[in-house]
Amino acid sequence: MPMLNWRKLCSRAGSFGLLSVVTGTVIAADCAQRTLHWQASQVSNRSDWNERDNAGRQLVHENGLLHGAELSAGLQCADWNFSATLSQLSGSRRYDGQTSTGVPAISTSEVHRSDGHLQVGFNLTPEWQLLGRLAQVALWRNTASIASASGFSERFDWTLLSVGTQWSSAFGPGQLSLSAWLGKALSSRMSIDLPGRDPTGLQPGSTRSTELSAGWRAPLAASWHWQAELRYRRTDMDQGAPAFITRA
Repeated sequence: MPMLNWRKLCSRAGSFGLLSVVTGTVIAADCAQRTLHWQASQVSNRSDWNERDNAGRQLVHENGLLHGAELSAGLQCADWNFSATLSQLSGSRRYDGQTSTGVPAISTSEVHRSDGHLQVGFNLTPEWQLLGRLAQVALWRNTASIASASGFSERFDWTLLSVGTQWSSAFGPGQLSLSAWLGKALSSRMSIDLPGRDPTGLQPGSTRSTELSAGWRAPLAASWHWQAELRYRRTDMDQGAPAFITRA
């Protein structure tokens, strides 16, 4: 990952952390009986990436495993809860696509993804919650060169507003929870760096997200729990307006 991009990521994460502290301090004033909690998780993600043309024909397929960590902190009240989460994933995917002239090509893409989100939930019944989330996502993708074609580097950024619902109930010695989310990007941007060309910024089309998750949480001690969770997340990004790529 280029050093400049990493500095931008650190700056973004720092600003997000400050916002979380300020927001959490303000809403805590209205919560007489509150519980603070934090969570650290090891995350593995099967990443599947597809690119299609306007006719729906598949041009590129990538698949691989990303690994990383997720940290979250939250505030639990009687009727609502608030949390802030940061996660980072890195790994590689097999690239099965084609060159710019349509010749089939096999390569590898190195991927790094950073997510930060603020989430609030309101209790509708003892089992059901209404959820809202504001997320900032940054995705770096570096595809390696092969003998017949040069590789390239891309970065995607989008801000996602999502609404969801969650059902929870006692299950065995712990608690089972199921949730579903629908989201739409408030803003998005893509940048691409091709060998021998100037870095170019592009505006993607409409970006939408769907997420389903199932989790089970059980107590270990008075203040400690362990949790296992499965998530399915799909992001669809439409083609945006064309742009000129320049050289020198």
